[in-house]
Amino acid sequence: MENEYTDNIVEHAFYGIDENIPADRTTVVNLRDLMKVHATLAELIQFFHQPLHMQSLEDVEKYLGTFETNGAYKLMSLAHHDIMSRMLPSDMEALFEGSAFEAPNSPHYFEE
Repeated sequence: MENEYTDNIVEHAFYGIDENIPADRTTVVNLRDLMKVHATLAELIQFFHQPLHMQSLEDVEKYLGTFETNGAYKLMSLAHHDIMSRMLPSDMEALFEGSAFEAPNSPHYFEE
C-alpha cells in the first residue's frame, strides 16, 4: 500500500487523542514544568508568526540550531522528551507503544 500524505497538520498531530483519552480524565502536573512547556510554545509562536523572521532557509536553520547550540530544536526536544515525559501518567506509555496516536497518513513534508 502506498503511503498517503496530508497537509492537515492539526489533524495529524492530534490523531487518536479523542478516541483514546476520556474527556474528563485529568492529571496533576508540576507548575514549573507546565510553565516551561508554555514558554517553549510561546517562543515558537513568537518566531513563526512573523514572516520577516524567516526570510531565508538560513534564518530558519539558525533559529532551530542544534542540540549543541541551544537553539529552538534543543528547546523543543527538552520540552517534549524531558519535561512532558514527566507529566504523562505511566499508563500512557502503552498507548504510545501500541501506536494509538500514529496517524495513518504521513505529513506532507515526508513526501519525496
